[in-house]
Amino acid sequence: MLKHLIQEKYLRLLPHFQLVCLEADQLIFRPHENIQFVFFPVSAIIAMQIDMANGASADIVLIGKEGMVGSGVMGGNQNFSRAKVRFAGFAYKLPLGLFQSELGQNNDFLKIWMATTRQMILQIAMPTVCSSKHSNEQQIVRWIMNTLDKTEGQSLQITHQEIADILGIRRESVTLAAGKLSQEGLIEVTRGQLRVLDRPLLQSRACDCYRFMNPANAH
Repeated sequence: MLKHLIQEKYLRLLPHFQLVCLEADQLIFRPHENIQFVFFPVSAIIAMQIDMANGASADIVLIGKEGMVGSGVMGGNQNFSRAKVRFAGFAYKLPLGLFQSELGQNNDFLKIWMATTRQMILQIAMPTVCSSKHSNEQQIVRWIMNTLDKTEGQSLQITHQEIADILGIRRESVTLAAGKLSQEGLIEVTRGQLRVLDRPLLQSRACDCYRFMNPANAH
């Protein structure tokens, strides 16, 4: 989203942006915690999470350079979910008060925020459709492509078990699909890391859900 703000009408905000380096598993804010800043990821990916009864946390959505974190706070400054860094990288942060003030007085700024919010809602809803219509391999490819689109790299620090937990499928299914994609030269899998070797060909293997969510990457 930040690229839309680098326009003359928003230049007055630039001095208030602070570039920060976010580490993997870094906690941005907890549920019901007062938020002080809105984060605009550049290369980092931040997971919005909910806490489960057993003490674990589950990802609701991953947010990268296409969106922002903390913008859901409109009536105050208290958030109702957890924000945790899933993949390390850089992000800009802006004081929440300035962000809310700009939303209240600038319709163009509000339209940008609404567009990113719609995209986030789509990301939350689409996996339910995908899991009922497409194979495990297609779901895995969709997730890899969507996640890479949120950052600037070609690799992800993640294990088979973590992918399985995110998608709600068996780890053995992830291992089988990753092995097949690796044998075909599309990805390279090492301990705790997945690297894409042929992004265009891997994208061609993604299901319609990916193309629906990313029309600009459909060709």
